[in-house]
Amino acid sequence: MRTKNSIINSLVGLGSYVILLLGPLVLSPVVASLGSEVLGIQKTFMDTVALLNIIELGISFGVIYKLYKPIAENDTEKISILLNFYKNTFKVIALVLLVLGLLTAISIPQIVPEHDSNRFSDKWLSTMFILYLADTLATYLFGHKRAMLIADQRNYLVSICRTSCQVLMYILQLVSIVCFRSFEMYVVSRLVCTLLDSIFVHVIYKVKYKNIDLKIKKKLEKTERNDLFKNLGALFYHKIGYQSLASGSTLIITSNLGESITGLYYPYTLITNGLMSVTDQVFNAILTSFGNLMVKATKGEIFNVYKKIFFLNYAMYSFFSVSLFCLIGPFIQLWMGETFLFPKATIVLITINFYTFGMRKSITMVKNSAGLYRPDRYFALLEAVINLGLAFLLVGKLGLNGVIIANILSSMVIPFWTQPYVVYKNIFNRSVTSYYRKHVLYAVTTLISCIFTYYICSLFEVESFLKLVINAMICVVVPNVINIFIFYKTEEFKYLLGIAKNIFKQFRMRK
Repeated sequence: MRTKNSIINSLVGLGSYVILLLGPLVLSPVVASLGSEVLGIQKTFMDTVALLNIIELGISFGVIYKLYKPIAENDTEKISILLNFYKNTFKVIALVLLVLGLLTAISIPQIVPEHDSNRFSDKWLSTMFILYLADTLATYLFGHKRAMLIADQRNYLVSICRTSCQVLMYILQLVSIVCFRSFEMYVVSRLVCTLLDSIFVHVIYKVKYKNIDLKIKKKLEKTERNDLFKNLGALFYHKIGYQSLASGSTLIITSNLGESITGLYYPYTLITNGLMSVTDQVFNAILTSFGNLMVKATKGEIFNVYKKIFFLNYAMYSFFSVSLFCLIGPFIQLWMGETFLFPKATIVLITINFYTFGMRKSITMVKNSAGLYRPDRYFALLEAVINLGLAFLLVGKLGLNGVIIANILSSMVIPFWTQPYVVYKNIFNRSVTSYYRKHVLYAVTTLISCIFTYYICSLFEVESFLKLVINAMICVVVPNVINIFIFYKTEEFKYLLGIAKNIFKQFRMRK
């Protein structure tokens, strides 16, 4: 049942994010028609709000982890208590975020320093930022009900709601720019559709969970509440580390290199973040099933499942990394134009950053499933300090490349070593050496695949669109053939192949 739920959630999530990835790909060149400055301002606003949203503390992860056991035991009273706690806590967090956001709105013109003041007045910048802030606050509405659907392995319903509202948003935003040339309408469309998404989640929850009483007077026990807040405090450190890599980097680029460079870099981050979002749907779908498994299974059984997830992590990020390196140049040229093209050295760094960050997904998923946030919480802060310090140091000398290098180095120095050690020691009770050996094997295989694939792609000197098509076909074949040749005898490969065959068989039976 766990495997079936994971497959359903993964397939719906993947389908959802493929659709959601197409929207920004269509919209970005349309928004860029208003000027690369607009893309840079949009990216800066989004990352500034994301930094402020650190105060959310990751409470959704903490509560979802706490919900696994009462859901498995059908303990509706405990579920009601947890969800009520989540709802009340989020009200306080939303209020704090609102106050911080309004204070930031006053200084946002200084965060975007070299803007055209005739075109983008200080008042306009502050107003647009408040709308982005309101969009984030709208996701807090009924967040406890969304958490319940996710913890109960109904991610697919959340994905369907999000996808429907996002598609509507893309249509409205396209009309806003093409027909009205209005960035203001573009931003308002985003807010309206986020509100709709939250309302749909509320309606689904009301239908599915009529037996859960959110008006319950009983409170979470003091010891359990303290334990949860300890975990949330630790998770807060991890969120700081994560956001320093994501949002902090953008703010450093904007403040040192200008919003035009941020605008040129935005399509690249849109692609890499889109690919990560696709893979996140797979791991989010597995997350709740894995959490359920950890409640019931032995450590040996848990570890055997994890090995298969780690291989899946590699298979996805190896393929995406090779494809990213070989396709992103021709694709950007066709999509955004030659002015958005970066040198090959920058493409190499973007690909390495994407791969190293992505290969942490499986180990992070296990940590989140177990609620294991405390042992390495201070290392997350150290990662943030190293990342921001290196970025400030290198951006002046190396420009954009320096910021990306800082991301790679801070990731390799801290979480690459600490996260696997914590998981293997506290959850698997095994030596972490096997993890690093396998990581090296996967990295070397990915490098070989990338070199071979890029070399074969370089043999075809054709026009840009045809070049993109040929490169894509080569990327589909070469890295997957290499993986099959190297791993076809392994238990992990056979297991994933079996799942793929089962999905294909069920699909044919339905037809």
